[in-house]
Amino acid sequence: MALTDYEKYIRTEELLGLQKSPETLTCHDEMQFQIVHQAHELYMKLIEHELRFMATLLQADEVHRAITALGRVSRIQRVLLQSIELLDTMAPTDYMTVRTGLGRGSGQESPGFKMLLKLPQEVVWPAFAAFLERAGVTLRELYEHPHDHHDLFQLAEGLTDYDQLLQTWRARHLMLVYRIIGTGTPSLKGKHSDLLVHGMKTRFFPALWDVRDDIFADWTKAQEAQGKESGYHG
Repeated sequence: MALTDYEKYIRTEELLGLQKSPETLTCHDEMQFQIVHQAHELYMKLIEHELRFMATLLQADEVHRAITALGRVSRIQRVLLQSIELLDTMAPTDYMTVRTGLGRGSGQESPGFKMLLKLPQEVVWPAFAAFLERAGVTLRELYEHPHDHHDLFQLAEGLTDYDQLLQTWRARHLMLVYRIIGTGTPSLKGKHSDLLVHGMKTRFFPALWDVRDDIFADWTKAQEAQGKESGYHG
């Protein structure tokens, strides 16, 4: 039977042939495991596509379209987060069976994930910093007077969303690992609790977090100088 135009465009024959055949699966859950991770790589590829586009838009001073692109990235990241729930349904013993086929493979080797870690500093932040400079606004001014620079503030907050969701993705993935193989079992990359601590210290746009520290610290000092409580007790 001839392929439909849809099948030709989506290339369904190739796409659906990228998974193990039913008779070669190590266990029933391996189909889900493989498809979820393949889908993750595709979504990460789409995130890269959108972030590079966003940087190009900023270079052309098209801030509104750049904000829209960042909003799309956040939605894709949330799809990634939600899809991890599928893997929560695996029994630990089924995962152990899947690992016999995965060998020494690790999610840390994901090319899509590695790209998401590189893009913030190599592509996104340089484009954003150059745009701010052309606009004549410092990051401190932007966060002290956000409503005077609404579009720029939305752009910066869109980058913060990316950072926050990527950190959340890392933490959620490690929680999945905890659920499947426990909290103390060493992986190929080291002990998971150590990885979690290290990952949660990572900020992909550190300046966006530092500016909050600076503004809050100055506000606290001003409150104390007036004999007032900041209301923050850690």
